[in-house]
Amino acid sequence: MDVESNGACTIVKWKWSLSRRRCSPRFSWSATHLGVDDHGVWLGALRGNPVLQPDGDTDTQVDDAVWLIPAEGWWIAAFWFTETTDLTIDICQPPRRTADTWSFVDLELDLYRNAEGGAAIVDQDEFAALAAAQLVDESDLSAAEDAADQLLPLVRQRAEPFGQAARAWLRRAR
Repeated sequence: MDVESNGACTIVKWKWSLSRRRCSPRFSWSATHLGVDDHGVWLGALRGNPVLQPDGDTDTQVDDAVWLIPAEGWWIAAFWFTETTDLTIDICQPPRRTADTWSFVDLELDLYRNAEGGAAIVDQDEFAALAAAQLVDESDLSAAEDAADQLLPLVRQRAEPFGQAARAWLRRAR
């Protein structure tokens, strides 16, 4: 595991507005680059971290978390390790890095694993609405569905990087 840190960065989550028919940045927050391993780039932020909301207000992050940006893939994972939420995965267009900013376009399909280990694909209705609006290429929609279907068994089995790998990075963030 490469533990060299490149310092602070920003994560920006873009979302489609069905009514406005455009994609724009909706959420952004700062994070610390924790390192890189075979799974991808690990970023972390602690409770109290400011998160810019779509309405322009700033909320604070409730729990410590680490994010994994895979070297290749249509997803970004957030590991929370709380009493209720273990893991959330945004299915998205492949995340991109420019300078000190990581950004991704959320395709609305998500995976969720609760603290007891129950896992599922969620927000299919939001994904269906995005597909029906024809704002995203059919090939991107297909890639998103494939990513969710491929990830779900790995998340359920706690196969790495969805097992213990993130815990070491969370300790590093703290």
